[in-house]
Amino acid sequence: MRRQLVAALALLMLASVGIADAADDIKAPITKIYDLMKVIVSVLGMIAITAAGAMYMFSGSNIQARESAKSMVSYAVVGLVLVWVAPLVVDYLTAPVVAG
Repeated sequence: MRRQLVAALALLMLASVGIADAADDIKAPITKIYDLMKVIVSVLGMIAITAAGAMYMFSGSNIQARESAKSMVSYAVVGLVLVWVAPLVVDYLTAPVVAG
């Protein structure tokens, strides 16, 4: 599951890089696809965080289950941050340099 999440995030980041160089007529559909993927990943991330919270609460004295729940939350939060920050990073990197 971790590999799939990383692969999906990499594809989203590559799509946002492609948006910066694309023409306006190509940019609109790619932006719609990116926005749809962002919503899907956000919903899945919230479900993962909720499931990890439930796993943590019901783990009792099982230390391994608690650590698994903690890592699940951290991976979900990192994935959500990457998905939501990627367009800002791309905009920053592709912004024209202003000579001053």
